[in-house]
Amino acid sequence: MIIRIGPPIDERLIGEILPHRSLSFLSGGYVVLKIFAYGAMACLLAAAMGCSKIKQVTKVTTVVVKDIPIEQQLSLQEKYLNRHAWTRDVIEDLTERVETANEPRKRTVPRDAKVTVVDINLVYSGSVTIEDPKGKRIVAALNCERPLTVERVESKLGELFWFDDPVIRQVNYIRKWGKKIARSVINHEIVAGMPVEAARESWGVPDEVRASAYGTEGEVQWVYKLGKRNKSIFVVKDVVGRFED
Repeated sequence: MIIRIGPPIDERLIGEILPHRSLSFLSGGYVVLKIFAYGAMACLLAAAMGCSKIKQVTKVTTVVVKDIPIEQQLSLQEKYLNRHAWTRDVIEDLTERVETANEPRKRTVPRDAKVTVVDINLVYSGSVTIEDPKGKRIVAALNCERPLTVERVESKLGELFWFDDPVIRQVNYIRKWGKKIARSVINHEIVAGMPVEAARESWGVPDEVRASAYGTEGEVQWVYKLGKRNKSIFVVKDVVGRFED
């Protein structure tokens, strides 16, 4: 059985009251509580929120859980914790600190740095904690779409990190694209005529993809936002036609 409690409320408020896996959020901020585990708590919560009534919506045989089931969470942890990775781009810490002469307000890890995954947090949009070669820890946002799934978490991890040693990656690049393009990818360079897969390995996933305002018909622009300036790759039929760095 599930119930709906109204009026709409803030997801973060509920997350502080009940365990996150007991909740499911509908459009408009309505909350679906899985009564098989927390029936009594749901009633108390409804009373505390001043709800005039609790309406039974329907009986269900399958409950749609918006968080990753605990078994899959444990599997993700086992797969990635204490695993070495290499950063695809500069990673900025989510945690703000008191700035000092020796410690910036926010730590960063440079591109191509070897790090160790020490934690994966699967609350809200997810985050990953890594340890740099100096032993300092950085918390990076995964920014997964909800509901969280194993596929979405692993996809975001793959956008942030390589999990293969650089030497192994270079060998694989040479086999796929030849020495010239492999060298460009390793050096994070773009060259006209390279396949889009190689361009993505070189510069990463673009922040925005849009139809090009100028150029060849069917040309697509990949936009990478770098603070006050952007850089772009222009793609035609899955091949890099030109770029702006």
